This record gives sequence, structure tokens and C-alpha cells, in this order.
Amino acid sequence: MKAKQLSLQDKYNSFLNEVLKERLFESAINLNQLLVDTFTVSADNARQIVKRAVSQKTIKSSSPYTFGKKQYIYIYNEYELDKLSIKTITEKTRPPIFRLLELMDQNNGIISYYEGLKITASPLENSSTKVSSLDDILNLLMKLDLVYQKRDNNNVVYILYKHNKETLSESIEEFSMASHYSKMVIDCSVLPDILRWLGKSNLIGNSNAIYRNKKTPAIGAKHNNLVWDAFAYTRATGINLILGSKADTIEKQTLVVLDVVLSSEYSQIHLDAFYSRIQINRNSVEGDERKILPIIIYQSCPEHTINKISKLGIITFDISAIFGTRIYDILNKTQELSGFFKETKQIDRTIESILKTISSAGQDDALKELRGTLFEFLMFPLLSSIYPLASIDRAKTLTRLNDNGKKESYEYDYIIQSSNPPEIVFVELKGYNSGATIPLGDSETKASLKWFFKKTLPFAIKEFQTTIEKGRAAKAVYITTASFWDDGKEFLTKMDKSKFKSVLINTGYDRDTLLKLLKERGFENEIRIIKKFYTREEE
Repeated sequence: MKAKQLSLQDKYNSFLNEVLKERLFESAINLNQLLVDTFTVSADNARQIVKRAVSQKTIKSSSPYTFGKKQYIYIYNEYELDKLSIKTITEKTRPPIFRLLELMDQNNGIISYYEGLKITASPLENSSTKVSSLDDILNLLMKLDLVYQKRDNNNVVYILYKHNKETLSESIEEFSMASHYSKMVIDCSVLPDILRWLGKSNLIGNSNAIYRNKKTPAIGAKHNNLVWDAFAYTRATGINLILGSKADTIEKQTLVVLDVVLSSEYSQIHLDAFYSRIQINRNSVEGDERKILPIIIYQSCPEHTINKISKLGIITFDISAIFGTRIYDILNKTQELSGFFKETKQIDRTIESILKTISSAGQDDALKELRGTLFEFLMFPLLSSIYPLASIDRAKTLTRLNDNGKKESYEYDYIIQSSNPPEIVFVELKGYNSGATIPLGDSETKASLKWFFKKTLPFAIKEFQTTIEKGRAAKAVYITTASFWDDGKEFLTKMDKSKFKSVLINTGYDRDTLLKLLKERGFENEIRIIKKFYTREEE
């Protein structure tokens, strides 16, 4: 009897080996069904046949890793699962894994952890839902030797293909991370301008919008344990029994969520991931009848994906519908600028070209945020000439837990670490038109002088306390193309007599004093750009 069982198992093993030799891998459910159909055995019997084939090493199992409905994958003995086979397996059985790998393929084998959260529709924290976390997915892919994670100098975590680590040098790896960082910056570079336009269109309210910031492009807007590029609320109801004017609390308003992809094509996987997050959000709160208004903003999108978006009833805007067709050239040049901003000889020419395009397109007011970013780039040659041997970091975000145990973060346009003189200089830049005036404000008034000197500066000093204790004094400077009120000028005069004044520059520069400083240091092009593009039209 035992010999007969062995003989039958040999027959099954031979069959399974031939099937997998042809297919290379197959899911448990399909392999079991093949045995049932071919040998007229029961489903339970088929499972035992496969189990014995694995124990006898006729075929291999993916155990302990499962792929959809807790199903193992069975593999031909002479074959190892690779990226292509994992994508084939997961496309239907575990779509979040497929989307992650497909997005990595679209981005030269690298994405940020934030983009991983988005594309897999993963929750920020483990919940009672059946949705897999990104960490669970990455643990599986790392155990399969497909990916690894690495953190850059901006504290951004990236997901990269393992084969890149084995074949590329560390310098090329760092270049890949820097290049991808600039793409992320582009994706959110005009988000505030987009939100302002949506507000003017009455598609969202004019306050309470939370969005992914260009200075922290790897941190999204968090809502209901998920990440979004931006979210806001709207009272817009169309023809409805409940008028928008009666939606006097957030609970009564419609949640608006945005998906914005400007640095690459908006593909089917972006849509699938966005729609999955919408569905998870809808199902996460029992009895919650709040409506959701999803909006997609893209630079390019295939026709078939646009058709699917339309069928799902999602509002969609080509970015050119908001800012005109010249926005494509603006975004492309801005991405180039992000890539070589430390090559000072090219900065002024590129910035002037972008500002000309913005001006000729009539988008000076609509693209205020982008113009502010360009001013930050424009000031790099000046700062590097003042501190020629210093380490200069742009768009840094410092984060730590406050006394209440919550994360507190502030952004710094530049942080300069100088050895001669031994200083660490925190720089705040505001590229406004000449008609604007920076208020003195207080430590709770954003974009004011005291917000910087009394709120964010002390935060940064505490963060760099070790560096300061080693002999580098903390200094600060506030530079703007706008003006200060008289009380602001008096405040800066006092600051110039304080410990925060650098040996090399003052603590504050308004439009006139900035132009004077630029002239003294020979930056004629920068003066011309400021006078031409950061000036009120009537002047």
C-alpha cells in the first residue's frame, strides 16, 4: 500500500515538475485546481500532494511569504523569483506590491517612502483594517532580496532596487537620490498656487488647507491615517437641499482630497492607488456619511487613464488648464534648476528665463509661491560669495518632539555652517513684490520678523546645540525684496547689536539694503532680475 502511495506521489511530482518547468511559478490555488482537473482528486487531496512535493524537494514554495488570500506561490526548482515574476504574481493577487514595483520601474529604480505610502495606499499606523502596511510590504520585498532602504542628508527615506546597490557606486546612488528629490520638489512646487486657484473657483474653502510642502516633499498631508498631497474642505454643494451657507462646521462640509503628479506621467497605477485611498477613507469610519470630493492635477496623462478617471466621477485638471500651456516649460526649467542650483554661473540665467515665462504668461499673481522659491535660488550665489568655504544647505526642515510629545517642525531656507568665521547662520528669505511689507508680528504670527527670530530661530539653535557648543556661534539673517514697517526696522537695529549678528552680514535686509549689498558685491544680474520681476506693475 505504501509503495502504491509512493508510486502515485512520484506521478504527481512528475506532473508538478513539468507544469512548473513550463510556467516557472504558479499560485497554490491554480496548482491545486490543475491536480483536481487532471487526476480527479479532491481539493484536500490536491493540497496534500503539493505539500508532499515540497517536502520531497520536487518543487519550491514561497513559504512563509504569501501573495493574496494567504496563498503560497510554488516555484520550479531551478528558478529564483525575480522582480519581473513578483510583478506578474502580484498584479492581480497583491496590487499594492505591483504598483510599488511599477512606480519604481517608472522612476529608474527609486522612490521615496512617502511615495511608497501613496502608491500602496498604506495606512500610517497599523489599524484594525485588513490593509497591509508599507513596512509589511517592504519587509517581504527585502526578504526576497529585491529592495533596500536608505536615508539621505535631508532625512528623506528612499526605497531602491537591491541590484542597483550591488552595481552602482555610492556617488551614483547619492546622485539618484538627489535627482529624485528634485522631482518630488516639482510635484509640490506649485501646490499652494493650485490651492489658491481652487479657492477662487469655490471648489475648496479659503482656509484650513493642508498640503505637501516643497521644503518637505517627503512629508504628505495626513488625514484619517492616510497620506494625501493635499486636503481641504468645501461648502460648494451645487443644487442641494442643504445650502453651503449652512455647512458652518467642518463636520458638515465635504472633504476635498488632491492627487498631484507634475514631474512624470499620471498613470493607471496612480489612479488605482488614489482610488484605493479614497475607498479606505470612506470605509474607515463606521456611519460616517461625509462626502468626498477627489481632484487630480497632472502634467500629462494617457487618454485611457483619463477615460477611467471620468467614469469614476473624479474631477481632473491638466495643469495647463489652471496656469496656461507655458507652465510645462516653467516646470521643466525649475526641475533643471533644482538639479544644478549650486552651479552659481547658471542660476541667474535660468531663473530669469523662468520668470520671463511666468510674466509673459500673465501668471505673476497665480504663481506667487513659485516666484518665492525662485528668489531663494537667486540668493544662493550671494550667500556663497559671503561664505565661500562654508557648507550651505537649502530648504532644510528640522523636526523633534515638543513637550506634549507631538512632532514639531520648522523650515529653513538656508543653513550655513562656516569655519571662518566659526558660525552657523540660519537664513530666512521672502521674495515678494516691492509693494509688500513684512510685519514685525510676534512669535505666533507666521511670515513675520518675530516668527523667525523668536520662534523658529530658538528651535534651530536647540537642534544644533552640540555644534554650537563646539565653537560655532548661532547667527541669523532675514532677507526680503519687500519692505519692513518702522517697528520692524527698529527691531532689526537692536538685533544688529545682539549676539545673533554675523561677523560678515547684518541680521536683516529689506529691498533697498539688499540691492545695495548686491551692488557692493558685483551681482548686477540679480539686481536687474529683482527690479524687473519683483516689482509692482504700476511702478
